[in-house]
Amino acid sequence: MPAQRSRAKRINHKHHSHTTFLWRMIGILLVSLLAIVFYLYHDSMLTLIYPKTQEDKTVATTSISTKQEPTSEASKANQASSEEMTWEKQTEPVKIPILMYHAVHIMAPEEAANANLIVDPTTFESHLKAFQEAGYYTLTPEEAYKILTENVLPKDKKVVWLTFDDSLWDFYSIAYPLLKQYHMKATNNVITGTTDTQPDHLTLEQIKEMQENGMSFQSHTVNHPDLEYSTPEAQNAEVIDSKEYLDHNLNQDTIVLAYPAGRYSEQTVKTVENAQYKLGVTTNEGLASAADGLLTLNRVRILPVTTADGLLQTIGQ
Repeated sequence: MPAQRSRAKRINHKHHSHTTFLWRMIGILLVSLLAIVFYLYHDSMLTLIYPKTQEDKTVATTSISTKQEPTSEASKANQASSEEMTWEKQTEPVKIPILMYHAVHIMAPEEAANANLIVDPTTFESHLKAFQEAGYYTLTPEEAYKILTENVLPKDKKVVWLTFDDSLWDFYSIAYPLLKQYHMKATNNVITGTTDTQPDHLTLEQIKEMQENGMSFQSHTVNHPDLEYSTPEAQNAEVIDSKEYLDHNLNQDTIVLAYPAGRYSEQTVKTVENAQYKLGVTTNEGLASAADGLLTLNRVRILPVTTADGLLQTIGQ
């Protein structure tokens, strides 16, 4: 009998071990299955919010026509380089329109809180088309500085400076192709800390490509803080480090700072001046003039409801 009980005990132990093993395997399989499901769901949500590839972004956010309208020779000539233009001294103080864009894409429902920062691609294209038909010349930062400091304008041209804040992904995906189509230039103010670190912002490779094709990139600080209430040390780091990043990576002298949210103090302006910036752009509404201070220039805010006709009336010269 003891032998039988011992044998039965061994059998029960083996059966229990086998059952335990099976349950462990089932548990591992279930955990693996749940992990796969979570990954697929998480990846699909990220793709919806931040499309991962250029093709995905275009499909998910814009319905821009791909047709290439022929550009007139006058339009091409309108974008001649600064060296080829004749600059004329003005008798009255010059005022120039500096337009302030942010995002250009079809707004998603979850972006409602930032609705005033998002312009539909068709609206943006209507602006460019209106500038082209009205004979506007789009400025570089250096040309804007020349105009404001020398009180000159290109002969027989109306001017506008297109600026974009925040270095968002859609500048490359949507705005840039349209700017090329209409042979126009623009400046994007880069939050350098987001470059190559956040999927909804520009990469350094994209910035370099666009720079080679006439776009300009200036500073919007490193982390987009409220400079007005930042310590002098923090302000100094934000404006200097962002400039050094752009100077080094783009082989340029960065001359413009866009104040995050338009906030600045007297200390901020002194810090920006000491960092060797030549121009500072704010969110103060109006045309820009040297009389307002080169480091506190006005801009014209572009809203989702800004029509081409209304914009031309606002900036008319």
